[in-house]
Amino acid sequence: MTIICFGAKSSRGEEKDTPAGKSMRRTRSRGAKSVGFDCIMKNVTVRIYLYHYFNFSFCFSLYNSGKIFIIKSVTEKIEDEKRMICERSTKTSELAERLRTELLARRLPSGSPVASVRELASRYGVSTVTADKILNLLVKEDFLYRIPQSGTFIKHDPPVVPVIGYAGHLPGPGATDIIQAAAAKRLQEHLTQTGVEQHIISYHELRHPELVERKLNALNGLLISAAFIDEVTRPVLWRFKGRIVVFANTYIMDRLPCSQVIPDYTRALTEFTEKYDPERYERIQILSAGHPNAVASERNIRNILQCLGVSAGKIETLNLKGINNLSAQMAALRYFSGLREDLRNTLVLSLSGYFSIGMREVFRNAEDMPDILSFDNLEEYAEPSPERPFFTAVDCRMPDIYQAGADLLTHQITEQDERNQIIQIPARLVVRDSIRHCKR
Repeated sequence: MTIICFGAKSSRGEEKDTPAGKSMRRTRSRGAKSVGFDCIMKNVTVRIYLYHYFNFSFCFSLYNSGKIFIIKSVTEKIEDEKRMICERSTKTSELAERLRTELLARRLPSGSPVASVRELASRYGVSTVTADKILNLLVKEDFLYRIPQSGTFIKHDPPVVPVIGYAGHLPGPGATDIIQAAAAKRLQEHLTQTGVEQHIISYHELRHPELVERKLNALNGLLISAAFIDEVTRPVLWRFKGRIVVFANTYIMDRLPCSQVIPDYTRALTEFTEKYDPERYERIQILSAGHPNAVASERNIRNILQCLGVSAGKIETLNLKGINNLSAQMAALRYFSGLREDLRNTLVLSLSGYFSIGMREVFRNAEDMPDILSFDNLEEYAEPSPERPFFTAVDCRMPDIYQAGADLLTHQITEQDERNQIIQIPARLVVRDSIRHCKR
């Protein structure tokens, strides 16, 4: 009985009989890369052919049981070796980063010696070869330098630890703006994790230079809400010698030398027009509070919609004066309660979630409720409610804007980057039930 275990014999090979009594015949084809072996055991011949001799490793053992061979591809061996090398490389990189972090935490000046290869190997439980690779990697990255027979040393002085001021909404139970409070909470957590020293600057202090001057002089930079910038505070900010990053704004400021982080509605509105058809509405009404930020947002939204093919004649603006969130909600409630017209063919773009809440109170049980697109996604940041979130929304991702502002400011301080930069954070579309008609 003959069992063919692997491949076939080379056609160029020539089988030759071995002397009687031998238990094994070997066939080798001259000039070919195929090798065959016949192993005879208890009337069973196991014939194994190996293609491309140099691409395979072959080992076999004879047992009385008749189990005969183990075959492993050299390709597999190479892959195993590559995997082991990759794992070693990853481990080396991880330990190099760990060492870098430890040295930075000690704030050692340039020229300070670091652990020797033997000390490093003992500390991390690795071989001296790996420890040497760790040091060489940091040398290659220009973090360390080596002097033969002397040791390894830190190349640069430690980076500056940023000391920044934060002028904006604060988290807490007394916060009047739910979204800003959620963003401020995320910011505080992020600054704590990154080790940035932070000082709170109030709007009241900014309005009184004699109160804030000493505080500002101790800062490398200032992260400030656009709501804190006006004709009174602007001169104070002009005199500040550190870097300034403005957030919670929807337009590019040109009256203050600063960097800015602003939302970009383009992607969200493009997705909206792909899912829904603005042309099916008789009109598109933008609800605005009329303040500069809202006016800039209204203008921006209008331009984007027109670029997306929405007829300019369909778009109109309604200014509802709301000096705070409660008054905005009441303003929308009063206006739409007194309105006597069918709004089922109207799309309302509400620039405040509080406008949206007021509208829903009016139209909760009415058949002529307009479709509503809310521009802040208030329901996602509010306290949990048994009521299902209702409004399709454009989320400006305010927590991400706050964090991006802090990261930009930290970068500019540590890298001594004097450029004023504009970073745009793409808003996202959140689909819920306030838009009734999808495209088919």
